Amino acid sequence: MTERLALISTKLVNPQLIRKLRFLPYVLIGGVVFALNASSDSHPYLQIYITLLEAKLGAVLVYLLSKKLENHSKEKHST
Repeated sequence: MTERLALISTKLVNPQLIRKLRFLPYVLIGGVVFALNASSDSHPYLQIYITLLEAKLGAVLVYLLSKKLENHSKEKHST
């Protein structure tokens, strides 16, 4: 049963699609940061501080999401 599910999932996931999705983490993090900063009515120094924190957190999240996509791609190639 699990072999059948693995076979079906390998046919559904296209390696080319995963390569195209490598920029998805950047788009998601950028969209979230923009949404949080777009409507802020706080002090400019606070906005700068929040932006710097978001940039650091965004870099970590992009790294983790990219590794997850890369590992997902490697798992599909090994089966």
